Amino acid sequence: MKKKVLFVDNVKSILEREKSMLNRDNFQVFVATGGEEAMEVHRREGLDVIVVDQNMPGLTGEEFCKKLRADSDLKKVSILVATLSEDKTDIDRFLKAGANGYIKKPMNKDDLAAKLAKLLDVPTRQSIRILVRIKIDGKAGGDFFIANTVDVSATGLLFESEREFKVGEFLETSFYLPGEGGFNRVVTRSEVMRVAPGDKGLTRYGVRFTEFREGNGEAISKYVFKKTGKA
Repeated sequence: MKKKVLFVDNVKSILEREKSMLNRDNFQVFVATGGEEAMEVHRREGLDVIVVDQNMPGLTGEEFCKKLRADSDLKKVSILVATLSEDKTDIDRFLKAGANGYIKKPMNKDDLAAKLAKLLDVPTRQSIRILVRIKIDGKAGGDFFIANTVDVSATGLLFESEREFKVGEFLETSFYLPGEGGFNRVVTRSEVMRVAPGDKGLTRYGVRFTEFREGNGEAISKYVFKKTGKA
């Protein structure tokens, strides 16, 4: 059965762009230009996920979350707030209002797919991993670190580091992959999923990509395909 996703934004050109990001074989996509209209669509369709813009006339994304969660007939739905802000105070406010998460604007296809997969608990195949040693420049909180990959896949990577990280911690990473015409810089936001002993006193960390800079997800997929001949 197709999952039902609603995009809410008062700018129609943005709605058209967002609609085009989802595969219609997997999703049934709806749009609304305001919070009240969105609630009516949800009442009629029984949506799985609502992606609502934070800055709208009438109900803001935050106000929409509060109103939806207060309605016993409508509250059982996942909500992503689309926002230009990366301020932790703003994000915490969205979550307290009832959002399940947020997505940075302007959205990109890879980031949206990752967010929806997490909310919908979409099963994925075991990713094909490429054994490769690549230097990573990273940032955790306000601290910078350097590490080296053990393997890379389209959905995450395994790296070794002297620095300690905890499961559930979010990292920003940057590394280079060979591609057409040279090397492609890949910038991601990742979540630490597992921790294991590594070689020579180092620790290995398995991370799952949660956000890509636009086009970076495709660059990783092309790299994996070039190495293995498999998508």
